Amino acid sequence: MQGKADKVLDYMIPLYHYSTLHKNATFEEAVNMMNESAKEKGYRWVLVLDDNGKIVGILTMRNVYNALGSLASRAGGWLGMSYNNAGLFFWDGLKLMKDTPVTKFIRPVVDAFVFENDPPAKAVEIIIKRKITIVPVLDSNLKVVGIVRPVDLLPFIIKLFETNIA
Repeated sequence: MQGKADKVLDYMIPLYHYSTLHKNATFEEAVNMMNESAKEKGYRWVLVLDDNGKIVGILTMRNVYNALGSLASRAGGWLGMSYNNAGLFFWDGLKLMKDTPVTKFIRPVVDAFVFENDPPAKAVEIIIKRKITIVPVLDSNLKVVGIVRPVDLLPFIIKLFETNIA
């Protein structure tokens, strides 16, 4: 990295390290994949791609719990689930939810991404402004090639501290 301008590419984790699913996968498949990924690699999200390998969105733990929480609140809350009608609604809803396409629950990638040749400062700005911790890195064909997280950018921030601004 000496002698050239840093790029997001220098800090990202390549796509092949992450779990990916096709956009037609079910919510249950996505949650199972997320569980395996969390156990094996510590990653708590799944990237959702279209037929051309372009990113459609990201399923995060927050998305999973928001979906379950929404269903539970309509059933009278987690503690209200028993064998009453509200509880039956929850379990019936859960059966439907598991077969629902994962795209219903993902965080779409609209403008929260960077290109591999962007400066790392752009990724830092997106993380701060959007309050997110997973930023997809795209190539010039809009295909996801990696992910950059706040922890991945710490070396860049250290370089900023070491810069002589006198």
